Amino acid sequence: MKTKVARRHQITIPEEIRKRARISVGDTLEISYAHGKVLVEKIDENWKKVMKDTRGAWRKHPVFKDMDNSVEIVNWMRGKE
Repeated sequence: MKTKVARRHQITIPEEIRKRARISVGDTLEISYAHGKVLVEKIDENWKKVMKDTRGAWRKHPVFKDMDNSVEIVNWMRGKE
């Protein structure tokens, strides 16, 4: 799906995507940039706790230690670059 960047650099998430991702007014979204792509991910309270509790857990892993964040790790595991 396509959307345009509006004044003040805002975008509208299409209704179909909002419904499928269960995104509602007031939800927190994480936005990041990796490998030429802008990534938007819904973050709920449980996810925030997991991210806080596991921060730095991969620092000694032979592959993951060189990656910037969990999104990059997940993309690597899915075979995406």
